[in-house]
Amino acid sequence: MGCIAIIPARFHSVRFPGKALASLAGKPLIWHVAERCQQIEGVERVIVATDDERIAEAARQAGAEAIMTPADLASGTDRVAYVAAGLETDVVLNVQGDEPLLDPIALGGALRQFIDSGASFGTLRAPLEEVADLFDPNVVKVVIDRSGRALYFSRAPIPFPRDSWRARDNPRGRAEIRVDPRPRLTDAYWLHVGVYIYRRTALARWARIAPSPLERLEGLEQLRILEAGESVYTFPIADSVPGVDTPEDLERVRRYVDTGRSAEG
Repeated sequence: MGCIAIIPARFHSVRFPGKALASLAGKPLIWHVAERCQQIEGVERVIVATDDERIAEAARQAGAEAIMTPADLASGTDRVAYVAAGLETDVVLNVQGDEPLLDPIALGGALRQFIDSGASFGTLRAPLEEVADLFDPNVVKVVIDRSGRALYFSRAPIPFPRDSWRARDNPRGRAEIRVDPRPRLTDAYWLHVGVYIYRRTALARWARIAPSPLERLEGLEQLRILEAGESVYTFPIADSVPGVDTPEDLERVRRYVDTGRSAEG
């Protein structure tokens, strides 16, 4: 069963314009993502879908293909669907252009699980290990059912750690909410990892649906398909690695890379 990896990468990111070209270890961010996608077992082609020729050129230098897309597409998935419409493949792997540290071996394993599952839509999850990430709106959380099907994605802390919060009256007679700075994390807490897997026909179905109210509210494209009544199955990977949503995230990734090099040295 054929699979093509498509990396959506627009220039005018809301929180970090031009981040696909930001430097990481001397190369553009998109270069690292494209290189890792080329190492995924089962991926036959790697294509960067972009609205900017500078990003396209960086992708070509990394050994990937590049296809230009309209600048006004609503989401990364819409950009992927635009490119996939002209391709012959059974499965499409969407790796966000701001995930430079993903493990190709883990992605290859998730891709095999998706193909064997028969699911139409899939994505990845990783254990949520840092309390700060639970309350960080730049870190997306996912709640799943017992079969691994996504129930909801949110930037908010979900599931809500009720026992870590308490109300008390302040001197003005109003209730205040105080939070335990270190609520106990359990296996109910998962990070959403910015990778999607679709059957080609399911991706075309997704692209025909207009952006939904919850998608617009949270700024999360995957909510569109849940609101449409479709199922998105999640596949676990062992470790979470930082992605890049903001300039602060890029500094975090740089420290992560530098620490890894120091350990190897």
